[in-house]
Amino acid sequence: MKLLILSDIHSNVTALEAVYRDAGPVDGIYCAGDYVDYGTDPHAAINWVRQHHVHCVIGNHDRHLLHILESGEVEAYKGTRKWKWVHDNCERMTEEDFAFLRSLPAHLSFTDAGIAYVMQHQMKDGSYEMPESTEAFDACWNAWYTGESGCSLRRMIFGHTHRRCVHQLDQDALWLNPGSVSYRRPDDHDKRAHYMLITDGILTFHAVAYPREAMYARVLEYVRRGDMLETDLQDLMFFFGPAATTRDPLPHLTEE
Repeated sequence: MKLLILSDIHSNVTALEAVYRDAGPVDGIYCAGDYVDYGTDPHAAINWVRQHHVHCVIGNHDRHLLHILESGEVEAYKGTRKWKWVHDNCERMTEEDFAFLRSLPAHLSFTDAGIAYVMQHQMKDGSYEMPESTEAFDACWNAWYTGESGCSLRRMIFGHTHRRCVHQLDQDALWLNPGSVSYRRPDDHDKRAHYMLITDGILTFHAVAYPREAMYARVLEYVRRGDMLETDLQDLMFFFGPAATTRDPLPHLTEE
């Protein structure tokens, strides 16, 4: 079996499509959350996930968007410097998209090649903490795993950090992170889409370049209008544009 492991799509369908082409035929696709926010095409990204029958869990940005949707901020902040990508995403999504996010479980269990897996976006809400001891690993496993018993190897799949990692704690216990399909942390200038393949139990990291011009053009639209929070624009100028850091000054553009 060949499994495609994704995380942190963040409304980036262009990167998703590039990953799918690069990975080649697979027997199943799993995603460890964060389908929306900090990206430009939430409806297209969710539609891709649904059409490809991806096995999903919910992420913190997915929960955040649903909270913002119910908060009244979308109307209150429109046309102001308080507007963020999460508000933009709310306007670009359908009721079916919102229902999809609401339906997602917090964790998911499955087995493949005699190995047991549990997938959850992050270990703890509001934290980048990971299971750094066998005790912490066992506690998470016992709380989340609902699959078959008797497997000799246990693996956890996380997202959230946008950092690729395989961390082995014991002979039968490791956790992994495929990295983000969409973008890196500020100290990582690799603009490629990151993903992982698990082929008959063997883990391999992969990355593929993809065109970022469409996302960059959407960012520049907001820069010209001046009606989005500056730090949200700076972040995406780094992710999809030429900025060297996430706090480079914005270009001086005006509506023509």
